[in-house]
Amino acid sequence: MKTIVISGSPGKDLHIKIDSVKNLPPPFKKYLKKTLAYSKISEAYGPEWDLNRVFNVLKERAVQPFHYSYGGRGPNVAYGSAKLGGDVRLVTVFGDDYDKPYSGFFDGGYWSHLRRAGVKMGIFRVEVPCELWRKEDELRQYIERTYGPNIYAADAVQVANKETSTIVCCKDIQGIDWYYIDDINGAGYFEVARPAPKEVIRHADIVFVDTSEAPFMAEMVKSASQLGKEIIMDVGSYNVTPELLRNIIPKIRIVLGNATEIGLVSEAFGVQTPQEIFRASPTNCPQVIVLEDKIQCTAKVLLRSGEEIDVGPVKANKIGNSVGCCDGIAAGFLTFYQKDFDIETCVRAGLIICAIKWESEGVHEGMPDKITFRQRFEAQFRSEYSQEKLVEIRRALGFQS
Repeated sequence: MKTIVISGSPGKDLHIKIDSVKNLPPPFKKYLKKTLAYSKISEAYGPEWDLNRVFNVLKERAVQPFHYSYGGRGPNVAYGSAKLGGDVRLVTVFGDDYDKPYSGFFDGGYWSHLRRAGVKMGIFRVEVPCELWRKEDELRQYIERTYGPNIYAADAVQVANKETSTIVCCKDIQGIDWYYIDDINGAGYFEVARPAPKEVIRHADIVFVDTSEAPFMAEMVKSASQLGKEIIMDVGSYNVTPELLRNIIPKIRIVLGNATEIGLVSEAFGVQTPQEIFRASPTNCPQVIVLEDKIQCTAKVLLRSGEEIDVGPVKANKIGNSVGCCDGIAAGFLTFYQKDFDIETCVRAGLIICAIKWESEGVHEGMPDKITFRQRFEAQFRSEYSQEKLVEIRRALGFQS
């Protein structure tokens, strides 16, 4: 089994459910299905808007009390994969509250919760002078001067006197979602200036990144590429620029994303369709693009050869919400990909977790154990496999037959 390093910031997910996005002021509607940083609210919504005003609007339209859960794409994916027996190490950054059992955290503090699931990581504590926070260049120089070479071997970092970033997860009763992330006081800002942990990457076979903190993810991709690692990326809509995508996509073997996210890649390369990305890239990467639809629980796999594979739909009982469904897709995909299964099986595994996640509100609550996953996978896809192949899939999950 290949080893995977997963990179991404954790978050205290604050869940807000409203009646309908139709009842929101016009500025909100431009950023549905996207992530907006706290610091960008006035720029995006207009100078008269700030965080307090946004929250007041959401409170007026809320149909249930706000509540917390474990969050953050990288940790979500790592947790989901580890529950299925994946070999994953998490590169991330917490605050002093890295193991604080917040209300709504069903399994105690975040760090211990991940470790109990089988996610590999340590904890490396750093202190940052207040006057350097939000000063990217000076902060980076300070980190490298003060904590090198240890910072290059650190996976999980604890930033003293900061809290783990809050991610506000909003949706309406129809499941239309959008997000806000604390980039002002949250510990996640540390990744803007953090150098890639090259020693962690060196010992991995596969590196998985998202686009949460663009400078750090670009560093991760650059280092992984230089070290000859296979890179898989889940494109997000937060902090994504055309320049970033043009820089890193030619180094990515497999790209995952929804129609909006893959559309950003197409726009970055000046092409009209996802299939044209293959020709527009100056390298032989990407090799695979997985165009996912978490609402329909379907995916279209695009291969550089020109072949297209439709996967799904997978049956979903939508009694929860779609928050984290894309993380479930990535978790299932990675777990089977690291065990050398074919791309279609990997995508099927991801869609099964996507469908199961729909039955829960919190992301981690919706990540299945091995037994649940096996039952649902076989109920949906048994007819697609020989008995011999089904036994191989079961053994990959740790079952005897």
